[in-house]
Amino acid sequence: MPSFEAWGNTDPGNVRKNNEDAWLIDPALSLAVVADGMGGAACGEVASAITAETISEYLRDNDDGEKDAPTLIAEAIGLANRRVLDKARVSTDCKGMGSTVVLALLKNPLIYISNVGDSRAYLLRSGVLTQLSYDQTLLNELCSTTPMTPEEIERFPHKHVLTMAVGTTERIKIQNYEGEVEVGDQILLCSDGLTGPVPDSDMRSILEESITIEQKVDKLIALAKERGGPDNVTAVILHCLP
Repeated sequence: MPSFEAWGNTDPGNVRKNNEDAWLIDPALSLAVVADGMGGAACGEVASAITAETISEYLRDNDDGEKDAPTLIAEAIGLANRRVLDKARVSTDCKGMGSTVVLALLKNPLIYISNVGDSRAYLLRSGVLTQLSYDQTLLNELCSTTPMTPEEIERFPHKHVLTMAVGTTERIKIQNYEGEVEVGDQILLCSDGLTGPVPDSDMRSILEESITIEQKVDKLIALAKERGGPDNVTAVILHCLP
């Protein structure tokens, strides 16, 4: 069964003064999380930190085999949602804050991907890059019900408006993926600060390079900044080993 190595990093980008992204890797759990905070008078970083830390804490404290992984993940994200909501209620400055989240949890030979919002998870396998997460955005929801041409999609004025985020509503919908991992697989978790300026084809090219995952993370972030870096950018890579 594969083990894995993992690495991540984040950068505020070229425009934002503060960094509202958060990420973590918990080797003991085989867990990685990326969260992208927003809103609440500079409290976005509070929302993303609460989200990432709560998920890791809950999974660590309840990793006793009594519940299956999807149930634990749903409970962990649900607790993060309640904590962000509670923080916003007691702190006036943080009213309206929230966070996206995407996580990868490896339970050999399966990997579980869950997301809320538009932070993404990709799988690179045998040269093919596949998005495993689902963007909970207004554009994506419209495309799922109304056929749109590439030109209409490009001109759509509200591409990045979220339809779901942690800490913005009492009930949240979590998108889930489950599949087997193979030796050589690379899982990329990232915020939209990467996927906005960097197309999938360029991400695939960097992931395929014969360099370390640390260097790949650095190259992905650097490329996002070269392309304008309009937002905070975060990337985490998990590489499945023999």
